[in-house]
This record gives sequence, C-alpha cells and structure tokens, in this order.
Amino acid sequence: MFIEQFITGIMNRKTQIKLTEQFVRDKVAGFDSGHDWWHVARVRNLALYINEREAIADPFILEIAALLHDIADSKFSGEDSERPFSDIRHFLSGSGMEGLSDQVIEVIANVSFSNKKPSGNVKDPVLLILQDADRLDAIGAIGIARAFNYGGFRNRPLYIPDSDNSVINPSTISHFYDKLLKLRDMMNTPTGRTIAQERHDFLEKFLRQFFKEWTFAI
Repeated sequence: MFIEQFITGIMNRKTQIKLTEQFVRDKVAGFDSGHDWWHVARVRNLALYINEREAIADPFILEIAALLHDIADSKFSGEDSERPFSDIRHFLSGSGMEGLSDQVIEVIANVSFSNKKPSGNVKDPVLLILQDADRLDAIGAIGIARAFNYGGFRNRPLYIPDSDNSVINPSTISHFYDKLLKLRDMMNTPTGRTIAQERHDFLEKFLRQFFKEWTFAI
C-alpha cells in the first residue's frame, strides 16, 4: 500500500510539473527571447544542478518555483503588478499545489535583482538557489546575448561614450556595470560562486574586446 501511494505521488508530481511547464509556456509567449521559455528552462536546470550539489532545498518546490519565477516580472506585467501573482495562486490551487502557494509566491516576489526591499523568509533555501540560477543565466556568453537582445527589444544604444548617468542615458554596455558585473559577488551558494567566476571572467574579456574595437579607429 505504501509503495503504491509513493508511486502515485511521483506520478502526480510529474503531471504537476508538466502542467506548470504548459502554463509557463503560455504566459511567456509574448516576452522577449531573453526571458522566453528557454530562459526558464535554463534557470530550472541550473537550479536543480546547484541543489544536487548543495542538497538544501526541496527539489519539487524548487522546480515549480523555477518554472514560475518570471511570470510576475515587472518588465512585462504592466500596471497591474498583482495580477500575475493572482494567476499563479489560481494555477497552483487548480493543479493540486495550493499548499505551495505562499512559499512559491514569496520566493518569486524576492528573486529579482531589482527588488531592493525583500520581505518574508529571505533565507529560504529555495530562494537562495533560485536567485543563483537566475543570476547565472544573466552572465557569461548567454548573459551577454540576453543583454543585447533586451537592449534591442527596448531600442537602447549599444554604448554611449562619456555618459556617466545610466538612468537618463541607458545603454546595453552600461547595464554590464549597473548589474551584470555585480552578480558574481551576490551568489548565495558555493556551487553558484564557482560557476559565476568563469562566467564573470568571460564578461570582463568581452568588455576588453568591445572597447578595443570601439576605439580602434579613434
């Protein structure tokens, strides 16, 4: 009897993950390609990889949170910033995961780099690992590709020489200094820090080459 219940539980979780994948695919369909399904999939895989080595978070809750982490991104939620959280809660309730709602929503609300006022359990292992995974996807070769993709999506210039105000005059290169180069030192886990170092080094190498080419004929 116990074995049958155990197997049923595994099957239910697999079904819930599949339902979550489809829900997320539908929600991010209009996002830019730096925040699309493949970004979500990479973050999910990174999070699970980190947790395999750190063994600090419930892998099922982590996977669900990783899949849902960008649904409420303020860059795409518009004026009604609470609507995405309501949609997530409704989805989890309708998929038999109502018991995860409070934790998952709290993690999602705190995961973003731009959230300067985190609340709730900021030491939740699910949050710590998901933050690492999401930030790792923002650096390295893919991080560079995503930065320029989003800059194009927002019609930002590549670079504005002699501009010391990245708020008034944002460019993709200024984004490296405002965010990307800071992420290595913001990792929560040893595994995250190890991966981040290699990707951070690649950012610096890219910037050296970028400025070399930018000033080549000047």
